[in-house]
Amino acid sequence: MKPKRKVAVPPAPAPIEISTSDRAALIAAYQAGVIKAWKRDAERGYRLTIAGRQDDYVEVAKLTKYLEKLGSTA
Repeated sequence: MKPKRKVAVPPAPAPIEISTSDRAALIAAYQAGVIKAWKRDAERGYRLTIAGRQDDYVEVAKLTKYLEKLGSTA
């Protein structure tokens, strides 16, 4: 019998940190019904899911201003 080859599993990427202020703004927008979900994307910033629309990608630096704009139009 031949020995089995071990397949090297690449390590998982390091988790992306979300700042406390960003997390609070995202939770508030979610609770207010402005957004349905969010996900932090390392390359693009945040992906926000909004009911009835395509997902929006928002830069990290522009997140709070974007959420304020969404909240005022909702």
